Amino acid sequence: MTRRSLLLSCLLLAAVSLAGSKSTNVTEATLWFEQFSGEHRILLNKVVEASWASNTDINQENEKAELAARLQLSQFMLSKRQEMDKLFDWAHLGNERLKRMFTKAADIGTSIVTDEAKQTRFGQLRSDMIRIQSTATVEHPDTGEPIPLSRVVSLMASPDVSEAVKKALWSRWRDASGRPVKQMYEEYVDLANEMIKEAGYANFAKYWQSWYEPKEGQDFEQVMAELFNGLLPLYKELHGYVRHALMQKYPASIFPPTGHIPGHILGHMWGGRWDDLEPFTKPFPNEPQIDVTKVMREKNWTVRQMFEASQDFFASLGLGNMTDTFWEKSVLEKLPGVDMVCHASAWDFYTDKGDFRIKQCTEITGHYLAVTHHEMGHIQYYQQYEKQPVVFRGGANPGFHEAIGDTIELSVMTPGHLRKLGLLESDSESDEFYLNSLFLMALKKAAYLPFGYLIDNYRYKLFKGEVPKNQWNSEWVNQRCQLMGVSSPVLRSEEDFDAGAIYHVVANVEYFLSLLLQFQFHQSLCQAAGVTENFHKCSIYGNSAAGAKLKALLESGTSLHWEEALFKISGTRQISAKPLLDYFAPLQAYIAAKNKENGVSVGWGNNCPPDDWYKSASPSRQ
Repeated sequence: MTRRSLLLSCLLLAAVSLAGSKSTNVTEATLWFEQFSGEHRILLNKVVEASWASNTDINQENEKAELAARLQLSQFMLSKRQEMDKLFDWAHLGNERLKRMFTKAADIGTSIVTDEAKQTRFGQLRSDMIRIQSTATVEHPDTGEPIPLSRVVSLMASPDVSEAVKKALWSRWRDASGRPVKQMYEEYVDLANEMIKEAGYANFAKYWQSWYEPKEGQDFEQVMAELFNGLLPLYKELHGYVRHALMQKYPASIFPPTGHIPGHILGHMWGGRWDDLEPFTKPFPNEPQIDVTKVMREKNWTVRQMFEASQDFFASLGLGNMTDTFWEKSVLEKLPGVDMVCHASAWDFYTDKGDFRIKQCTEITGHYLAVTHHEMGHIQYYQQYEKQPVVFRGGANPGFHEAIGDTIELSVMTPGHLRKLGLLESDSESDEFYLNSLFLMALKKAAYLPFGYLIDNYRYKLFKGEVPKNQWNSEWVNQRCQLMGVSSPVLRSEEDFDAGAIYHVVANVEYFLSLLLQFQFHQSLCQAAGVTENFHKCSIYGNSAAGAKLKALLESGTSLHWEEALFKISGTRQISAKPLLDYFAPLQAYIAAKNKENGVSVGWGNNCPPDDWYKSASPSRQ
């Protein structure tokens, strides 16, 4: 605490003592908050610097430094929470913006706990789980060489890798990264619940949900369930269409009679996105191919070029370029000679001097071009709300922050913009060509919907204590069967912890609502640009009206309740599935007709394939 801060606190405490009541004086509260915000920003910077070092060079020294910085921040937040409660009746301040600032500052989560050992252990568990995720290797089934996750992901996505190798890699990655964190995650859940109860929450799931500021009496999980159920008809048609195509490629013996798709043949390690299947599943194979990866490599695109293309898009909207510090300090490729967390992430260093960075082990692929825009969306959010008080430097809700870059991706990946980038030579405007383009986007976005919902819904159940620990893995497997229509290629047991093999689970990342928000944002921005239909063809590149609307949203940070922020950009205060369904409507109509024509049974059984099916004599299931 600085001398000025100490003096201010002493004076305010003396004033409270003399007056005999807590202050509601707006001027006094404003002065206190300015001092708090400055100190808060400095400590946040220390945490982010330490975390950056730990993420870009995983070692015990860096992990220890990060934990120490986080503990210092927690202690500061607790002391300031106690101080503001002594000094101010902040819930009755006569300034709504200032009242919201105090409300945000009062929400200190697990920092409410005074036990340093618990604080340290809580941080250590999360750090250990992420380290295991980032450094695990598995043995290649053919060569025996140890390979990291990045190589496993590439092999799972390749059409040239055999089904048997993919099945082995599917199991081995879960053995190497899921099983080791099982007991850690059990302890993490218990400790998170124990700590957050001191802050007045029933469990950690309720704390997570509080970040969305649900209105009184609103059941957040019910809202999510209703949104998800509204999306299921689209997903089920896509699932049936893709399963039918996969059955033409792989032996019938690997497909269970329950209608599920075996998870190891979807191209994505966790079955969340299916775009690697596009070459042999697209509706019109004779139409020109959209292969961004192939063209980027043929034209010798660089990692820097990918980020510059993204910068150019945001700049065309009037949002400005990245800062010099961004280009100087970001880590855009895997660093040689060190272990690092390769999961892409964007960082605000709270310097108030434009220090924003991305950490990403970029590869020259279409997927990473999309990831680049996703992360650059975070950076633009940081840049636009940098002038807000620290407590307002965040997304209107967590889904907003995740949705911004993906909103831009919907424009970037249109055939029109890909041509502008020189990544698509065909000038076809046929309905068939655009259905192929829409199908590719559905494999990325619509396929991800139940996966995103599953991750959130599953963790809520664990934190709420609704699933016994000796059933955690079967709960995951069963929910995946029920929600995604995806089954395990081999039998699983309670020795496994398949959810723990997913970065999003151990790192507390939420995506489901962002998948809906990005289509709401896209539709609204396209309408601002004068587009009223065929939103799957719309690119807002260079449109100042759309840019102004987006900029206004980003600048507000979390100073507004997310419903008000959503209203400013979309004219509605409700998250809706309709814009997403409108976007994919032409494709849904087409694949529904094809499923009917091909006699495809849409949907799947509510239960996973029975154990005796796995134990049958077929070698492909053993």
